[in-house]
Amino acid sequence: MTVTDLDVGIVLPQYGTDVETVRDTALEAEALGYDAVWLEDHFQSWIGDPRRATQECWTTLSAVAEATDRVRLGTLVTSQSYRHPALLAKMAATVDRLSDGRLELGLGGGWYADEYDRFGYEFREPPAERLRRLAETIEIVRGLWTEETYSHEGEHLDVDLEEAFCEPQPVQEPHPPIWIGGGGEDFTLRYTAELADGWNYGTLEPDGFAEKLDVLREHCESEERYDEIRKSAELFVFVGETTAAAEEKREAFRSEFLPDGPAEPREFFLSGYLETAPTGTPDEVRDCLAEYVDVGIEEVMLAVPNAADDEDESLTLLAADRIE
Repeated sequence: MTVTDLDVGIVLPQYGTDVETVRDTALEAEALGYDAVWLEDHFQSWIGDPRRATQECWTTLSAVAEATDRVRLGTLVTSQSYRHPALLAKMAATVDRLSDGRLELGLGGGWYADEYDRFGYEFREPPAERLRRLAETIEIVRGLWTEETYSHEGEHLDVDLEEAFCEPQPVQEPHPPIWIGGGGEDFTLRYTAELADGWNYGTLEPDGFAEKLDVLREHCESEERYDEIRKSAELFVFVGETTAAAEEKREAFRSEFLPDGPAEPREFFLSGYLETAPTGTPDEVRDCLAEYVDVGIEEVMLAVPNAADDEDESLTLLAADRIE
């Protein structure tokens, strides 16, 4: 596999913008030949001021589904804590039907403790408590999507279902792809090996991804199973017509959102994305992405901080060789 075979998606600009901007960016990404667009699942911004306008993931994804025709649509990632799994299955099935079978369901254990606390969700510790609930959520969602009726007795979740159903079921057969996001080696990667169609993580250089993929391979029951799982990286990207222009964009972003360096968990998370962000001309960014391909990454989800700016051409520069 080479960089030209890499599936490239765009993380849509849902913080500090409005729904029209999110939708317009999705349409631009589709027109430029990108493979997918993705939305994060938060009630408040994790970048900068938490009170920045934050577009809710699933209702916004429905708007994007209606507006677009080809590009695949994903969640990067939905927290297992925020919605009852039967409701989530129904919502996701509806988006898959609205989009004529283009949904990618990304799920995670949840990480943003401040958000949990502010909006009344229990942030269970240790992380294994959230991840066990993630695995059970996947079991329930898949059961509702694929069986005529589905019953479930909750083990970690307080969820009991008796002859429940999801009608109409999703368009995709046997069901929309289910991704797990996260890098925990004992639980997250094991559940990925057992349950998921794809895996996503961020804040790592290629060597770091190579190490995580080695662990994922060890958790898989066979090499065939490992090959079935799509491996992806979420990366911030700063691109310009010159290296200096791209670096100027990155430093402007850092000055706005991390002026004094990281001081709380979400800021350390953002700092990790900035430290690993491909930055430079389109050719330099592609060379960097090729290093991720070399270690086994098959898809990238690119967060382009300037994408919503009217005068910015980042998406066009990155897509110069992707236009059909």
